[in-house]
Amino acid sequence: MPCDRHAHLLSAYLDRELPDDEHEALARHIADCPDCATLVSDLRQTSSAVAGLGREPMPEGLSQRLRQSLEQASDASAPSPSQRPVPALSAAIVPRHWTASALMRQAAVLVFACLLSALATWWFVTGSARDTLLARDLLSAHLRSLQQESPIQVASSDAHTVKPWFAGKVDFSPEVRDLAAQGYPLLGGRLDTIAGRRVGALVYKRRLHLINVFAWASDAPDTPPTLTMRNGYNLLSWIRGGVVYTAVSDLDGDELKQLSQML
Repeated sequence: MPCDRHAHLLSAYLDRELPDDEHEALARHIADCPDCATLVSDLRQTSSAVAGLGREPMPEGLSQRLRQSLEQASDASAPSPSQRPVPALSAAIVPRHWTASALMRQAAVLVFACLLSALATWWFVTGSARDTLLARDLLSAHLRSLQQESPIQVASSDAHTVKPWFAGKVDFSPEVRDLAAQGYPLLGGRLDTIAGRRVGALVYKRRLHLINVFAWASDAPDTPPTLTMRNGYNLLSWIRGGVVYTAVSDLDGDELKQLSQML
């Protein structure tokens, strides 16, 4: 099992996302290959480090939106003046059907509040966990490429050579440009695996810094670049034309943003 052909599967192997037969075959290979065994160990350490970075903060305004929703639900459930009991009347003459209806409305408000709370918690936890896992896989793929003999499968600085190479290998067409004149020479491209998904990776260089620009298809609308840091590395993500791009490097964040603007 050649390492240069299957190194991109190690992340999926650690997450047990491979079919059983492929997982077992790769496990046998790792047991016999010191280089792959070392790489797997490094990936596990990176995964533990990234997982310990913590969750993202709750989105601004979420608490206020929940309170407003509860207030609206409470106002909608309040009885009209014609339905409200006369204070001077005793409980004995309050209509039975009104008491039951009021209790049902109060119960509905409580159920609605519980559902909102559960949905907010689910959204926050799953969203943070999903982002953390994605960042972990992106960083692992970047580190994996640095440890390989060559981080590219098609070596060319010609965009008209690299872009057609992806045709038939991925279900989208990434933006590929030679930016050597701007100080970001294109080295080539390769296929990689992120969260069990096959993605394209464009490889650029800035002085001594290697930059992996991962790309995969998405139905999400276009978004501007967003910069985050994971374990000392910068991750810059944006969406354009139905494709998600994430540039990963130890390059300065401002210089990474310049690359995204030129792409």
